[in-house]
Amino acid sequence: MLELLVAPSREALTEPIVAWRTWVLAGSRDGEEVRLLPLFGDRRPWPVREPIRAWCVRRGRHPVPGLECTCGVYATHGFDGLRRSRDPAVLGTVALWGRVVEHAAGYRAEYGYPQRLRLVCFVCFFLAGPHGGPPCDVAVRHRGGRIVPLCAPHLELARRYGYPTPRLLDGRALERRLLDTYAVDPLPRA
Repeated sequence: MLELLVAPSREALTEPIVAWRTWVLAGSRDGEEVRLLPLFGDRRPWPVREPIRAWCVRRGRHPVPGLECTCGVYATHGFDGLRRSRDPAVLGTVALWGRVVEHAAGYRAEYGYPQRLRLVCFVCFFLAGPHGGPPCDVAVRHRGGRIVPLCAPHLELARRYGYPTPRLLDGRALERRLLDTYAVDPLPRA
C-alpha cells in the first residue's frame, strides 16, 4: 500500500481535508441523547462539539498517525468503499487536519470532526449507495444502546421475517437530534 505523508510532523495542515466516513449510532433509551461511534477500533464515542484526536495503542512513541502504524482518524476519498461497511447507521463528511497520511483508500489524520451527516438505512446503503433508498423514517433501538435506522420498506421486511424490533424511534427526529448534538449540517440526499 502506497502511503504519502500529506503534512509532515513539523508542518501540520491548517486547512482541513474533507473526506467520507460512516459511523454506528448509539443513544439513550428515548433517543434524546445520541453519539457517533466508530465502526471499528475502541468504539469510544466521538466527542460532541470538539474534535476527536487520534492516539496510538502501541507502546512506542511516534507522531500520530505514524507512517509505519495503523493509528489515526480514518476517512475515505469517496463513498464507494464505504458500501462494504458492516451495518453503518450514519454517513457523512468529516474534516481532517493536523498530521495527515494519505493512502490508496483515503486518509489517516491526527484530528477530525464531522461536517455533514445523514442517517442511512444500511440495507439501502449496501444495495444502492449513499443516494439510494427513501429517508430513514424509523430507527430501531437495541439493547446496549445501538440504534439502527431503517427506511419504512425495510422495516416492514424485517417485521415480516420476524426480526425483533424492541423499540422504535422517529428517524427524522433522531436525525435532527444528531445534527443538533454535533452542530453540523445535514448531508444532502443527492
